[in-house]
Amino acid sequence: MSEHLSLEELLAVRDGEGTAAARGHLESCAACRAEFERLHQVAAALRALPALRAPRDRWPAVHQRLRAARRRRRWRSAGWMSLAAAAAVALIVGVRGTWQERSTAAGEPASLDSLVAESQRLEEALRLLDPTSRVLSGRAASSIAALEDRIALLDARLDQAREQRADQAEIRRLWQERVGLMSQLVNLHVTRAAYVGL
Repeated sequence: MSEHLSLEELLAVRDGEGTAAARGHLESCAACRAEFERLHQVAAALRALPALRAPRDRWPAVHQRLRAARRRRRWRSAGWMSLAAAAAVALIVGVRGTWQERSTAAGEPASLDSLVAESQRLEEALRLLDPTSRVLSGRAASSIAALEDRIALLDARLDQAREQRADQAEIRRLWQERVGLMSQLVNLHVTRAAYVGL
């Protein structure tokens, strides 16, 4: 046999299944004997390695990673919600401030047009807050429902006053009351948004 033994032939000889010709070549060829010895050393080194076993229960580690990722997402979303709440508060404070400046600058009660405009601005601010997208506590929901009911009753009284052609002072008083209730409603939603966002 002029060629050297292949790896398969060397392994067969090692396992006692090699042919007589392969065993004879191994005895006469120094290169094949060296390769055969190297295979024995590799096998012995592999057997000497410590046995590594996978942990039986990986769930605690996986669960901890999931909780950490969820916590990071919550902090990110809380940051955005806080930013939105701060923007809403700034908008409402700005709207209320300009309305109060206009009404106090004149030194007289606000005009009917300014009261209607303020009511519309508060409605828009409430729409921007998107109160339906948040979960409320029972107490907050009850307070909001009571304010909304009072506003609905006030709207009915305003319609009745217009139909009966009530005097301007009475209509202005009703609009002032509506603006006050709307302001309370918006403030309640802003407080809830700030509380939920933090």
